[in-house]
Amino acid sequence: MLAGELHPFLVHFAVGLLLLAPLADVLGLLFRREALLYTGRWTTLLGTSFGVLAMLSGFGAQAVLGAHSAAGEALLQLHGRLAWVAMGAWVPVAGWRAASKLALPLRARTLYLAAAFTAAAVLAAESILGGALVYRHGLGLSPAARAEPVVRSIPR
Repeated sequence: MLAGELHPFLVHFAVGLLLLAPLADVLGLLFRREALLYTGRWTTLLGTSFGVLAMLSGFGAQAVLGAHSAAGEALLQLHGRLAWVAMGAWVPVAGWRAASKLALPLRARTLYLAAAFTAAAVLAAESILGGALVYRHGLGLSPAARAEPVVRSIPR
C-alpha cells in the first residue's frame, strides 16, 4: 500500500479517537463513571499512536504528490505545520496519561483537560484543511478522479 493510500486510513482512526478522548474524560467526570475515564485513557493512547503514524505516512504521501496549484501547496504546508503542533500537543498528553496509574490524572486535572481540548481543536482544524486539500484542490487524487464529471440526462 502506498503512503498516499495509507495516510487517509491512519488519519481517520487518529481523528476519531482523539476527538472522542477528551469528551469521554469529561463525561466520565460528570457522570462519575470510571469506564468512561478508561475509555478516555485508551482512546488518547491509541489515537496518539495512530496520529504519529498518520503524520509519518503524510510525509510519504507528500513526497509522491503530483502537480498541484500554488493555493494547494500553501494549504499543504499549513496542514503539515499543524500536524507538528497537534502531535506536539498530543504526545505529551498521551505520555501524561500513560504515566498515571489512575484512569485520569488527579493532579492538575484541569490543566490536563485544557491541553487535551486544545490539542483536539488543533487536530480538528488540521482535519478541515486535509479535507480541503483533497476535495477542493484535488491533492492526492488521480487525474481520472479530478476530471470533470459527466452528467447524463435521463431519457423521458
